[in-house]
Amino acid sequence: MPPPRSPLDRLADVFDSATAAAVGVFLVGLLLWAAGGWAVVIDRDLYPPAAKLALLGAAFAIQLTAQHKPALAFGLMVALLAGDFVLGPSLPLWIALTDVIFLAVSTGSDRLGLVVGWFAVLITAGGALLALAVFGVRAALYTGLIAIALTWSPLGYARAVRASRRMVGVERHAARAELAARDAERSAALGEERRRVARDLHDTVAGHLSAVAILAEVAQKDPGNTAVIGSIRAGSLAALDEMRATIDLLTTPADTAVTARLSSLDGLIDAAHAAGGTVTLRGTDDLTLPTAVESVITRILGETIANATRHAPGAPLEIDVRREAARVAVTASNPIAPGSVTGAGNGLRNMAFRAESMDGTLTARAEDGVWRVRLRLPLEQR
Repeated sequence: MPPPRSPLDRLADVFDSATAAAVGVFLVGLLLWAAGGWAVVIDRDLYPPAAKLALLGAAFAIQLTAQHKPALAFGLMVALLAGDFVLGPSLPLWIALTDVIFLAVSTGSDRLGLVVGWFAVLITAGGALLALAVFGVRAALYTGLIAIALTWSPLGYARAVRASRRMVGVERHAARAELAARDAERSAALGEERRRVARDLHDTVAGHLSAVAILAEVAQKDPGNTAVIGSIRAGSLAALDEMRATIDLLTTPADTAVTARLSSLDGLIDAAHAAGGTVTLRGTDDLTLPTAVESVITRILGETIANATRHAPGAPLEIDVRREAARVAVTASNPIAPGSVTGAGNGLRNMAFRAESMDGTLTARAEDGVWRVRLRLPLEQR
């Protein structure tokens, strides 16, 4: 249980710091009045009791006003001090001025802070010169020190509070900007992860399932063809394996973490043969490639074989893979019927993206009745 609260704690809940300062100045004024220290100049206490009480009340009201309207309160306080100068000056009013100066500078505008600063300069210099002319050097020195204590001290403290408040605002803004940047970076990373998974689903699982669908049509026309049924089963198992590999991709930092070899194209090639087409793959015997390069070539050729089987069933597909100095060149071509829809869907975009991700180039277009895919990849990755 929380400790019991004292009467002073409950009283602090009622008054905020600014109100408490106004009450404190009012009580100090009463004490100075009772102790005979009302007037700044000795033997210059000319106010009757009612006037003193009225001045304390006016100073108290101005201090409360300064919490919400600092410019108005500062102007009223200067006017009150000017009027009091004739019969005073009264020390409680100058003490109240310190609180008004603090509130005016710490909560008011920059222009008001500049006005208060010039006021402090004029009060200090004017008071010291007046005391020098009337009472001498010693009085001028004391007057200057008192003016500094009553005006410059609250002014400096208020400026420090204002600067601290601005610094807190800058830090909060920077923290919000950093948080927004982190959120944007996190969203971008999540988006890239989704796109990465989508690419692998399309380039691997979708290719096998597309081949299975084509083979299913062949099986409907020739129910007794056991080779087609076997290819459907093999394609389904390959799609399942690719699905498992894609799920593993969710826990890996990059595409190259999933090993894809040229030998994994055998299932798609068999499916193309079962659908009545032919796929000729040349140049892969005794060809050693970096794992990342071979993985990208495998993904691109897998999509190429699936596209040829789907869009040009029965047509021969020729694939040539060769090493050229510091790069590998892949060319795939198959005839297409006049008026065939070549398309520019996700498959071609994914192929181009994979090539670009390895600093390579890829083109895929129809040329004189032949669909050609040309891929160039550097063997050494930066």
